[in-house]
Amino acid sequence: MDRTDATLQQAPEFELECLYDDPSSPSELTVFSPETPAMATEWLTVDRSAAVSLDRMR
Repeated sequence: MDRTDATLQQAPEFELECLYDDPSSPSELTVFSPETPAMATEWLTVDRSAAVSLDRMR
């Protein structure tokens, strides 16, 4: 096993949830971990115009 494989095996795992600013016409999506109150980044908000579909990411 090389160093990269070892690093990936030690990576933390956590559940994420998301909320929209307006469920009927969202312009922002906020991703956060509800069970981990002391993370370095507590939430991440993405403007809809900057977001990319997962289908386009692959």
